[in-house]
Amino acid sequence: MSFTFIDLFAGIGGFHAALKKFGGNAVFVSEIDRAAKIVYENNWIKDDLIISGDIKPLTEGDAVLVPKHNVLTGGFPCQPFSKSGNQKGVNEARGTLFFNILKVIESKKPELVLLENVRNLVGPKHISDYKKMVKLLRQLGYVVSAEPTIISPHEIPEKFGGTPQHRERVFIGAIKMDTINSKLYDNLGPLIERKPFSEIGEWDLQDFLDRKLLTSKNIRETKSLNKSQLQALAAWNEFLKTYRKINRQNLPGFPLWSEFWQQRSNFVISRSTPAWKKIFIENNNTFYTANKKWINDWKKEYEFESFIPSYKKFEWQARDEKDIYKCLIQFRPSGIRVKNPSYVPAFVALTQTPILGWKKRPLNISEAKLLQGFPDTFNFGDQNDTASFKQIGNAVHVGVASLVFQALVKRAIRIRQPWALSLDTSEFSLGDVPLGDDGALF
Repeated sequence: MSFTFIDLFAGIGGFHAALKKFGGNAVFVSEIDRAAKIVYENNWIKDDLIISGDIKPLTEGDAVLVPKHNVLTGGFPCQPFSKSGNQKGVNEARGTLFFNILKVIESKKPELVLLENVRNLVGPKHISDYKKMVKLLRQLGYVVSAEPTIISPHEIPEKFGGTPQHRERVFIGAIKMDTINSKLYDNLGPLIERKPFSEIGEWDLQDFLDRKLLTSKNIRETKSLNKSQLQALAAWNEFLKTYRKINRQNLPGFPLWSEFWQQRSNFVISRSTPAWKKIFIENNNTFYTANKKWINDWKKEYEFESFIPSYKKFEWQARDEKDIYKCLIQFRPSGIRVKNPSYVPAFVALTQTPILGWKKRPLNISEAKLLQGFPDTFNFGDQNDTASFKQIGNAVHVGVASLVFQALVKRAIRIRQPWALSLDTSEFSLGDVPLGDDGALF
């Protein structure tokens, strides 16, 4: 049996890609960003009757102008609730986009709800908002875990759609039951426990990308590094090799700030300087004193003083790697950071697009979409890469969404929800999905 779903705050269709392969058929899509909407339409669906913009006017009138559906998905923006908090039911969330989601749920009563948000939703600042969301969903008769599901693509095996990207996100999964039955399951654990696959090892980013792009017909190259960037990398690579040769050990873990590579008597540390920064400054001065002779020669050879300030700072996070060009690199305002080539950071800071050392160029959009779980056939048309990277950064990771959706269906089956019991799960991998509390409660 196929099922229908709606995709709210849809972006470029991460949830669509996840649910389509399980038999999902989109009957309504809402996305306010025009550029993202065009990309969504070009890749997933071209029926203007079910693609809308702002969800607010469709849900704040007398009627909710959204069709009936089995599953509601949404990567909604996080908005804090009002401090007044004296309202009852759905209206308690009024003024937030979560209110609009609740209005759809209250009116259309979907069988399953799957929402995604940033990790900070369950951080100290917003945890009370998260708890209120759970309470309001339960008031509508849904089974919802009080414990959040927090998961990142790099914590999932490739067979489940995992990719080498560190991107922690929170998922809220809700199952429609009658109000009495829903209260029986208030103590359920998260849909998926933290780090659910004990067997997962360290990723090899280069191998992953090489395999995925081996037969790709949709590769969009990106420009190479500029002359000053290449010069800075060559200098720091020689610095790394010289340090290892002389000291027979890895570079220190603290960031290297060359502005303090001078006689200690030449600078004063202000009393207002934070304690952690004072330690870094003193460590840098001690480091320089111990390596002064060869550092001075190195600086002269590579015309180090001509570098821009951010290129004069260096942070080594690549452990035993012996060559910068085998690593992942970021040109940050705080300096050049070099990381072990196991996974990329989350695609959110476009000014810090990771550099693939072995390619001597930034990660391109073809690689980014694969790391976000989108199929090779997905395309951005003639849109510029800056806009495409922004959309990738805002997208729901397809592999993670697929795994969590399967866990939600599995839980619905375990608590004997009639709709889930009638669902055709032949395309699912429910037997291998690590459902939270599986052994304890079922």
